[in-house]
Amino acid sequence: MIAVPLAKKIAELFLILFAAAALVKTGVLKTENSRVLSKLSLYFITPCVIFNSFQKELTAEVGQGLLTAVALAVGFEVLFFLIAAVLRRVWKATEVERASIVFANVGNLVIPLVSFVLGPEWIIYVSAYIFVFNLLFWTMGIRMFDRESKPSLRKILLNPNLVATWAGLLTLFTRLKLPEPVALTFSDVASMIGPLTMMITGMVIGGMTPRGMFANRRVFGVIFFRMILASGLAVLAAVLVARFLPVDRNIVMIVLLGAIAPSASNINQVAILYNRDAGYASAINVLTTLSCIVTIPLWIMLYEAMIG
Repeated sequence: MIAVPLAKKIAELFLILFAAAALVKTGVLKTENSRVLSKLSLYFITPCVIFNSFQKELTAEVGQGLLTAVALAVGFEVLFFLIAAVLRRVWKATEVERASIVFANVGNLVIPLVSFVLGPEWIIYVSAYIFVFNLLFWTMGIRMFDRESKPSLRKILLNPNLVATWAGLLTLFTRLKLPEPVALTFSDVASMIGPLTMMITGMVIGGMTPRGMFANRRVFGVIFFRMILASGLAVLAAVLVARFLPVDRNIVMIVLLGAIAPSASNINQVAILYNRDAGYASAINVLTTLSCIVTIPLWIMLYEAMIG
């Protein structure tokens, strides 16, 4: 069963998170230091991960798998947008709450999990979800916060993660082989993604108090809607796809991992930009991240049990 090694890897990553939080609590580090690491992750390490994932031979199987992953990612996002639209009416969900339900932390947490459980050659299918995420987040996601300005096509296309995707696809389809030192550099940098992202989250947690995290009691509702309701419906959809369609079940599980991940850290950055309760956005990100210690292994265990 994949759920067991998955739980072990999550435990390992969260030990790094708690260690970073302890360093902040003891004054060795400051929460503000996480901004530098966040920029390093966003503009350097994550693009290297994405680009490195495409360094494989293009076969009919890989091409079909990419199309499957993109289609599943779009399907999950449509489902989450529908949930958010309903909650906007019946729960009066705010921009931060709706974005936190729709957009998950697809790359930072899922990439190291997939690499550990299935192997680095499978990360290419995580990149497919990241591609869908970026297109939707920098268009429809931004519109949740800013209805006055039109989405910037230039900003979308020049997002570092998308640039890495375009470059990776170019090498994939042209069968371009990088010189060994260059390829090893991308591979070595990519291996840093898991520990670094958990350190960043840990540093943010270290600077927060329990009272601050739970200041807005609606955060419990967001945790339920993101980690239980939306994730549960995603698992049900994934089971139906895996059982009744001729697709690779591992690819379905990889995309499912992205769908049941915690709320995206990008939401906090956008909330700061548009003055939309960034503190609340941070609390949602931290608490959904902590809750995934339990929810992700349980959902994957249920998925495996239901597909036989």
